[in-house]
Amino acid sequence: MAGQEATWDPQERWQSLFPDQPPAALQDSYQRLRLRYDEPHRAYHTFEHVKACLNHLDQHRDQLQDARAVELALWYHDVIYNPRASDNEARSADFAVDELTRLGEPITTIERVKRLIEVTEHPSIPRDDDEALLLDIDLAILGAPANMYQRYEDQVRQEYRWVPGPLYRRGRKKVLAAFLAAPSIYHSPPFQTQREAQARDNLIRAREQLTKR
Repeated sequence: MAGQEATWDPQERWQSLFPDQPPAALQDSYQRLRLRYDEPHRAYHTFEHVKACLNHLDQHRDQLQDARAVELALWYHDVIYNPRASDNEARSADFAVDELTRLGEPITTIERVKRLIEVTEHPSIPRDDDEALLLDIDLAILGAPANMYQRYEDQVRQEYRWVPGPLYRRGRKKVLAAFLAAPSIYHSPPFQTQREAQARDNLIRAREQLTKR
């Protein structure tokens, strides 16, 4: 769940992904990640979101074909986040390519991680089960308990605080309507079973609240 405290140390977990790399290089790469996620304009797309995603990953790791690539993609998927821009996923993917190249990752891994990050541009149609689970992990907050979902809505509004109220409400209702119009919000059986109904309740409630304002 978003905001849930991780029981692992983030930097140690990051370093464990690259057991053959020198500690200094890993510390530098980790700090470059954290500097991005700690940017002051973020409210939801912070490092807390990354930790929440990794906690979900741990619950579904045995269902993934390439858990390490999915994990790397989750670390990087929101590393570039500018709410005024429309190319955040592509720029995050490019950032990951540069960093993973510097860390000596093979081109096959780099290309896979790049594709996985690009898939997090919503809406996207996953091409395989790993992409489906990645998308669902990124959107797990939609099916969170109502109070946690409301906090997410408040944080998104904070990230778009520069948008006038009527314009924001109109745009946000379009986003919510697009999710609700899909045959299924989630793509993987576990998330469909565990979170689909709650996600639809949350989105319907949020849309109604926006309409009343």
